[in-house]
Amino acid sequence: MDFVINLLTGVELLWLWISLSTEPVIGVAHEPMFDSQIANVTVKEMTTAVLPCSVKYLGKCQVIWTDKFSTVLTFEDRRVTDDNRISVERPFIKDWNLHIRNVRYKDSGMYNCQINTNPVKMKVVYLTVKVPAKILNSSSPDTIRVTEGKTVKLQCNVSGIPTPTVTWHRISQDEKGETKKKIGMSGEVLVIHNISRHCGDVYECSASNGVPPAVSRFITVNVHFPPEVTLPNSRMGQILGKETILECQVTANPQGGAVWRKNGMEMKNLSGKFRIEMYREDSISVSISLRISFLEQSDYGVYTCEAYNQLGRDAGTMVLYEYKIPEVWTTTTTTTRKPAMTLPVIPPYKTRIIHPPPRQTSTHHKQQHRHQHHKTLSKNGQQYHRESNSVVVKDGRDKMSNYGPTDERLQSGYKEGKTGESLTGGNTGEASTRTSATTNFILALVTLLFTQL
Repeated sequence: MDFVINLLTGVELLWLWISLSTEPVIGVAHEPMFDSQIANVTVKEMTTAVLPCSVKYLGKCQVIWTDKFSTVLTFEDRRVTDDNRISVERPFIKDWNLHIRNVRYKDSGMYNCQINTNPVKMKVVYLTVKVPAKILNSSSPDTIRVTEGKTVKLQCNVSGIPTPTVTWHRISQDEKGETKKKIGMSGEVLVIHNISRHCGDVYECSASNGVPPAVSRFITVNVHFPPEVTLPNSRMGQILGKETILECQVTANPQGGAVWRKNGMEMKNLSGKFRIEMYREDSISVSISLRISFLEQSDYGVYTCEAYNQLGRDAGTMVLYEYKIPEVWTTTTTTTRKPAMTLPVIPPYKTRIIHPPPRQTSTHHKQQHRHQHHKTLSKNGQQYHRESNSVVVKDGRDKMSNYGPTDERLQSGYKEGKTGESLTGGNTGEASTRTSATTNFILALVTLLFTQL
C-alpha cells in the first residue's frame, strides 16, 4: 500500500485524501482538533523556517500540508513535492511541523495544515521571510574621476526586505587620524554639484533594514584640476659666497612636471653648484626646492618656478638679491659717580665739676640763701639752677650776672674757661650735656644737607 501511495501524483493523493475523509470514522471518541487556528512565522532568509501544526485526537485521520498554490507538499510524515528542502518533523506524537530549510523570499506566503475530517479542518500559517540589505553591482564603481567644476553623481543601489535605508558618510584623513562625517540626505543617490578639489575624498554608502548584517560600500572621488604654484617668499637676500635654497609648492591632480628657470633657462642638477629636490606634502601637493651653493654675482636675479599637467600650467617668480652686512659703530660711554656725603665729626662734649670755696655770710645772707634755695638764674635765654650751694651751668658761653659773693666766685670760676660743668656732679648735668650734643649734631646734619642740595 505504501508503494502505491508513493506512485500517486499530488492531485491523485489529494483526491484520495478527500474521498477517505467522507467515510465515517468508527470508534473515535473525540474529533481531531488543532491547538490554534492561525500562526505567523517570521524568519531570515537562508535559515530554516518551522511551521507549527499540533493535532489532538487525530485517531485514524491523516494530516497533509499545502502551500499558497494549494499544492500538496506532504502526506502524513512523507514528502510529496520534489523540493528536498521540505520535510515534516515530529518532536512529539501530536506534532506535524513543516520544516523549510534555506528558506528564500519566494517561500513567503500562506501554508495550510489540513485534517481529512468531514468537513475538512484547516490551520493557516503565514510565513514571512526577511531579506538583509544588499548592495547591487549596478551601483557606482569604486573610483570616480571627475574634473573640477563638474557635477558628479554617486549611486548605491540596494535590495532587501523590508526596503533598506541608505545613508552617506564622508571619510577624511588628517594629522589627527580618520574622521567620518554624515553628509546629504538618505537615499540611493548622492549628487555633488560644481565639485572642487576640496571634495576629493572617500565616500561611504551604508544600507540597513533592521535585518543583520548592515552592508556598506566605499567610493573614492578623485578630482582633477590644473596646477597651482605658491611661493613662500617673493624676495630673498643672501650674502655673496653663501648657500641659499629657493622653494615653491605645487598643488595639482594629477601631478605633472615642475622646473626652476632663470632668464628662461631651465635649472638642472649640477654637482657642487645646483641641486633640485622634491618632497611630497600630501596626496595633491609637492614642494620643489632649488639649492644654490657658493653664491656668485651672476647667481643673483629673477627665478621662476613652473608646473604643468594635461589640464593646464602655472608659474611663480621670486627675486634673489645680494645681502650686505651693515657696518656697526661702537660708542663708549663713561659714567662719573657723585662722591658720597661726608658728615662732620663733632668732638665729644666734656663736663667738669666746679666746687666753690667755702664762704662766710651774715645772717641776712643766710636767710636770703634759704629763700633762693631753688631759684633759677637766667641770662640771654640760658638757665642756671642753684641747689644747696651748687650751680649747674647749661651753656658755658654766656656770662653770669652778679648775684652776691657766691655768684661772683661762680662767675670767677666760669671765666676760667670751664664750660658745661656741674657743681654737684649729679645726673642733671649729664642729661643736659647729652641733650646739647644731640641738638648740635642735628643742626650740623641739616646744614650739610642744604649745602649738598
